[in-house]
Amino acid sequence: MAGGTSIWVSNEAKTDPKAIFNLRLLYLLIAVSWGGAFYGFDTGNIGGILTLPSFENAFGLSNLTATEMDNRKGTIASMLAAGGSVGALLAAPTSDYIGRKWSVFGWGLIFVVGAAMQMVADYKVLLGGRFVAGMGVGASSMLTPQFLAENSPKSVRGSMTATYNLMIVFCLMLAFFINYGVSKWSFPGVEFDNSQWRTAMGIQLIPGALMCMMVPFVPETPRWLINHGKKEKGLANICKLRKLPADHEYVQTEYREIEAQVRHEQECFVGHNYWVVLKDIFTSRNNFQRFFLAAMLFLFHKFTGTDSLNYYAPEIFAMIGVSGNSTTLLDTGIYGVVKTVTSLFYVAYLVDRVGRRVPLLVGATMQATAMLYLALYLRFAGVTEDSSTGGTPAGGIVGLVFIYIYAFGWSFGHSVACYVVAAEIFPTRIRSFCMSICFFINWIVDFGITRATPNMITEMGWGVFLLYAMLTYLGVVFIFLCLPEMKGRSIESMDNLFDRPLWMMWRHAYPTEEEKIRSDVRDEAVMGKLQDDDDAKRNHVEHVETA
Repeated sequence: MAGGTSIWVSNEAKTDPKAIFNLRLLYLLIAVSWGGAFYGFDTGNIGGILTLPSFENAFGLSNLTATEMDNRKGTIASMLAAGGSVGALLAAPTSDYIGRKWSVFGWGLIFVVGAAMQMVADYKVLLGGRFVAGMGVGASSMLTPQFLAENSPKSVRGSMTATYNLMIVFCLMLAFFINYGVSKWSFPGVEFDNSQWRTAMGIQLIPGALMCMMVPFVPETPRWLINHGKKEKGLANICKLRKLPADHEYVQTEYREIEAQVRHEQECFVGHNYWVVLKDIFTSRNNFQRFFLAAMLFLFHKFTGTDSLNYYAPEIFAMIGVSGNSTTLLDTGIYGVVKTVTSLFYVAYLVDRVGRRVPLLVGATMQATAMLYLALYLRFAGVTEDSSTGGTPAGGIVGLVFIYIYAFGWSFGHSVACYVVAAEIFPTRIRSFCMSICFFINWIVDFGITRATPNMITEMGWGVFLLYAMLTYLGVVFIFLCLPEMKGRSIESMDNLFDRPLWMMWRHAYPTEEEKIRSDVRDEAVMGKLQDDDDAKRNHVEHVETA
């Protein structure tokens, strides 16, 4: 994971001990990142599955009116987000009371149960399965970035946390192409063959099973252990993860920062119950600013319109003049490829070299501009699925390019930033609760958008894309003013950062070397060095006098 020529290496990582980039850390990364595959496969496959003739026949969609079809498709697609909002809320208490590790494992099992239920050709069982699986997806969306951030060396924390999102878009791409593959099945009676839609639906069982098999062998996060009074075990897990002895300077700095933050939190508010946590959030300007920033990032993340594209990409491609079900599914697959390649570049290079702030500003601007083009094209060209004839019009081809530009901007912008920022800005004691609320906002808005998109497209047409464009431009202004750069900072040093007013963060966006370490720990280190220098001078004087 590190080395002189590796694209993973940030400037900070070059000075880190090479031992901290080890196979144990890589195993942890792979085991926990399977949680991203839950979201990616489900989001990617359901839009295409809804268009398969075998699925329409199995669930009685073939003979419905257009309005009834919109309502039923919206309900099926959005049920996962409804479960996700519940799972995100329930993940906080499980994470705080039974630990990060076993929460990840338990919610992984719940996802597997829900995924298995979706294989049953019954409408009510399908809805129930999507809700149960959604609970696992929602909980994992909070727990996975949290687990990765709490175990990562700070020099590669962005890359490791963003691997969750890389798994989302990678599996999203795979799901698109699996849908395209099964849509090409052509034999007599294919519309009555349940194996067509079950092949696409069942693929999500694989990452769920892999996570449940691998997670029991990863260590609990040191931050959770130290925050719950298990300091010796926490120190031992730091040593295990970093493959360094307890007296090594790197281990001691990390341990002292965690211990200092826990001590500070307990001095302010004693206890771990949620009444104490709520007071800790809303009576401390420092903590409230972090919570407000993370919540707004998730709102603007959803207001870009990504859920409409992810769930209903085939229908949106058809709106701009792409004809034929297989063609729209293939274009949807290419959309997934663009997202995956760009996300890989972001995770491997941008997030820990360039940072979170600049890629998000550039990416969000690209997304807003792409949505604005789609709105203007549909407004003045008037292309719809009914009016497209024979081939894709020139303006529609440009629209395809802008959708791919949107995917490019999304993958190093809103796709990742809110997850990484939420996982790294909160103190240990309030991290689970704050992230849980943020992901509840994420999923409840996802539910509303996903449920409403078929009706919005029918009723509003081009206005949907204009709305997304304006909201995304507004988000760019907010990000510029309020989002500081997190690259290179320790999680515990955020306490000092958010003592400043949120609206003035643009003036203090980039940290100095001194600001990358928690101030009280840095002061202790400086005082210790001065004391060592004084002792050395005193010993030298005594030695000279003796001589």
